[in-house]
Amino acid sequence: MQVKRSTLHDIATGAIIAAALALPFVPLPGDGAARMKVHFRTADAAKPQSFSTETSQSVCSIMAATLSYEDPKDGAFTHVKCSE
Repeated sequence: MQVKRSTLHDIATGAIIAAALALPFVPLPGDGAARMKVHFRTADAAKPQSFSTETSQSVCSIMAATLSYEDPKDGAFTHVKCSE
């Protein structure tokens, strides 16, 4: 039985992509717990909403960098802050 080279290439590519997506959620040695506070408002909401949760410092930092935004057109925003 012979495996095609393109099949092995696809499997290797899939494994690399899966590992890259999982990497931010792998606990790092010395990575402490953080309190993640999210403050947001959608375009159709009258008042801003907020919630908080606990996660690792690395995950909180990634979420803060990727999810924070403001939309000047309709006033929608999301702010993510990390504290210990």
